[in-house]
Amino acid sequence: MPSRASTLRLDASVLPIVSIAGTRGKTTVSWMLSAILKAANMPSASWLSTGVYVEDERQEGELGPWSRVVLAARHGEIDVAIQEMNAATVVGAGLPADTYPLVILTTLCGNNEACLLNAETELQRKALGIVVRSVRHDGTIIANADDYDIAELALQAEANCVLFALHRENPALQRHLASSGEGAWVEDGWIMFGSADGCEPVVVVDEIPATLDGTILFQVQNALAAVCAARVIGAPVQATDEALRAFQPHPDLQPAACNIVRFNDATILIDAPRQITSLRMLARGIRHKPRRRTLVVSGSFPGFGDDEAQEAGRILGGLGGIILLHSENSSANRMELIKSGIASSPVPPIVLSVPDELRAIDQLLNTIAPDDVALVIADEAEVVLRHLWPAPVISVDASRKSGLVGRM
Repeated sequence: MPSRASTLRLDASVLPIVSIAGTRGKTTVSWMLSAILKAANMPSASWLSTGVYVEDERQEGELGPWSRVVLAARHGEIDVAIQEMNAATVVGAGLPADTYPLVILTTLCGNNEACLLNAETELQRKALGIVVRSVRHDGTIIANADDYDIAELALQAEANCVLFALHRENPALQRHLASSGEGAWVEDGWIMFGSADGCEPVVVVDEIPATLDGTILFQVQNALAAVCAARVIGAPVQATDEALRAFQPHPDLQPAACNIVRFNDATILIDAPRQITSLRMLARGIRHKPRRRTLVVSGSFPGFGDDEAQEAGRILGGLGGIILLHSENSSANRMELIKSGIASSPVPPIVLSVPDELRAIDQLLNTIAPDDVALVIADEAEVVLRHLWPAPVISVDASRKSGLVGRM
């Protein structure tokens, strides 16, 4: 498939800015795309939730550095600028219509009906509508076909669409490919990109560290989005493959994402899911990961509604093993809902009550052994990561400590 370099510069007046919107995955997709662009020798910059970066270097301040990035992009000194969209800012300040040459839409609710009914989702939906209207009519929207609301929103726009899905059999993707559209999907363990007329393999999914051997599906979706963006921009397949196989996000840059650390020859996943679908994907990933034993640290799921708390407990209960449950930030009623969900499992795990989050993590580190897999559902992701990375602060024998191997 031929390269499509410089497709963001549709004419001399167009700034090569990629905007990324959605409820989850924005920062991960941004860093994946930045890694691909670096491998392709395409200078880039980004404005993310953690600040402004030029060629991966954090800049002092935000508005001033971003203004300089835009100026550099206008004069061709930067090939691609990536802008992460915050829903409240988009709705409050708006975006100029018919401006961006490329937009990536990650997810809204993952087809969870309960999520679609809350006020935060309404804000996100309104923001996504504004973002879609900001795309040039001759630009491109990359959208998650596994999220039906996202796919519908993208396909209704005037701009060209590129869809991605975990399976080629996804109905929206199938219809899109049949209508001469392009997209990406997973087939025989490879991320494929192409159309009904032909496709090409890009990268082996389980060789992308961020996916935990291909088991964490939302990270596979993030990689699919990055692959689509790379192909639209014109980055070579070889650069995309090399970058994603070497990609190791940094907890300091992505504290709210799914991070993975190694400790005592065991694997620890740290995440702060805000949607029940994300928790399901995490649990599925752990179930598909070979392991000796499963351990879980969890609080009260502050990002979930009360109606989802019991379901969250049921998902954790299905993992078996040991659950270290802390309740410092929750009501007794909320914890009872979670415990009843855990108890509904056919083979309930061992549940231990711990006073607070950090002591629960310390107990986890004293318990975990080689080939175990642990899941930490963080109430405060940044606090937890400071406790676990780059090395746990608990006092244990140095031989039990090992560094970071995969960070999402």
